[in-house]
Amino acid sequence: MKKQEALDKVVDRIVGGREEHARDRIPGFSEVEVDPGANRITLHWKGELPDAVRGVLQDLPGGVSVQVVPAKYSKAELHAAREKLLSNGKPVPLAAKRASHISSIGPSLDGSGLDLGYEADDERVPGALLAPLSTEELTPQVEAIASAVAGVEVHARHQKTVVDLSRGADSEPWYGGAGVLTPGGTICSTGFGVYKPADMYKSLVTTAWHCGAGSYNTWYSQQYMGYANEGDGNAADDTIGIVPRDSQKSGGYVYTLAWNEPSDYAMQVSGSGGNNVGDYVCQSAANSGAHCNIRVAQVDRQILGPNGVWRKFADEAVQTDPNNIAAANGDSGGPVFVTSDNGTKIQARGTITSLESEQDCAGRQTADGGWRTPWCFHGMWYVPISQTLADMGWVLRTSNP
Repeated sequence: MKKQEALDKVVDRIVGGREEHARDRIPGFSEVEVDPGANRITLHWKGELPDAVRGVLQDLPGGVSVQVVPAKYSKAELHAAREKLLSNGKPVPLAAKRASHISSIGPSLDGSGLDLGYEADDERVPGALLAPLSTEELTPQVEAIASAVAGVEVHARHQKTVVDLSRGADSEPWYGGAGVLTPGGTICSTGFGVYKPADMYKSLVTTAWHCGAGSYNTWYSQQYMGYANEGDGNAADDTIGIVPRDSQKSGGYVYTLAWNEPSDYAMQVSGSGGNNVGDYVCQSAANSGAHCNIRVAQVDRQILGPNGVWRKFADEAVQTDPNNIAAANGDSGGPVFVTSDNGTKIQARGTITSLESEQDCAGRQTADGGWRTPWCFHGMWYVPISQTLADMGWVLRTSNP
C-alpha cells in the first residue's frame, strides 16, 4: 500500500484535492489512473497541461512516473453530455425496438465518450415473455440513440440493475463494520462513526439508506442500538445515520477481521480520501467479513438501484484475487477503506451500496447463513465517503469521544 499511498498523494496534488466527481472543475482534465504495481500514473488530458500540473510532474517522488495521454473530451464536457441523458436527475428512457433503461452512466476512462450500462425494461418483469431482439442486436441501437441525445460517442454494454444488499454484538462507542438487525428484519452493516456539528454534535453511525429508517438492533444479541430517521440520511447517496440510544457515542474505529472473529479488534480511522481508478481498496462489512485486493475499476458513475433510486455518485471496484470475493448479500452499508500510516490505521473511502457479477461462494459462510444461502459477488459499488460527509454536514470520527 505504500506505493499506492504515494501515487494517490501525487494525484491529490494534480487535482488540487478535489474528489473524483468534482474534477470537472479542472480545465482539460479527463481522468486519472494509478498503477501501484508499475508505480505509474496515467493522466488523460484534453489540450495543454496547466503550469500548476506541469510543476507537479517536475517534482515527482523517486521511482514514480507519469504518462500523459491526449483525451478527446474533458470531464466537464462529458458531464455536460451525461446531463442530456438525464431528466430531473433520473435517466431518460431509451426508445429502442426493445424498450430499455439506463442502469449506469459515466465518463469513459480514456475520455473518448460516455460508458453506459443498460437493461431492457422487460427484464424487470417477473415471468414476462422476453422480446426476440437479443442484446447483441440491441446494444448498437442503444449506443446510437444515446449518442444522438448526448452529442458524444456512447459505449454501451448490457448491465442488469445492480443488486441491493439486504460482528454482531457491538456496544458503545459504536464502530463501523458491525452487524445490525434492520427495521425490516435483515442484516446490514455499519460503516463509520460520524458526528454533526450543526446539530449539537449529534453522534451517528452510518449504514445504507435502503436498509431502512426505524429501530436498529445488534445482529447477534438483538439488543436495541438506536433509531434512524429519514432526515438523517440521503437516498441519492444511499446512506443513513443511526442515532445511538441514550445519547451514546459513535467511535472512530472499524472492525477489520472475519465476520465470525471476536469483536475485540478494530482499526482506527485516520481520515478520508478520494478514489482513483487503479486503487486497491478493502471492505469489512459484517455479513461476509473483511476482503481486500479489490481494485477500483470505475469512478464518477451514476447508477440505478433496484429500489428505483438513482444514485448520483458511485465508484465500482472488482476483486482481483481469484480465491476471494468482493462481498456478499447483506453487506450493505459496510465500510470501504485503504490502510494508512504504515498499515496501523485505515483511511475511509466509501459506503457499500450494491453488488454485481455473481460468483461461486465456494462454501463460504456468512453471519446470516443460518437462515439463507450466501450470495457472493465479484464486484461492488460504493458511494464515496467525501460526498456523503459533504451532503450531510457530518464529520468523520477519527478517535473515540
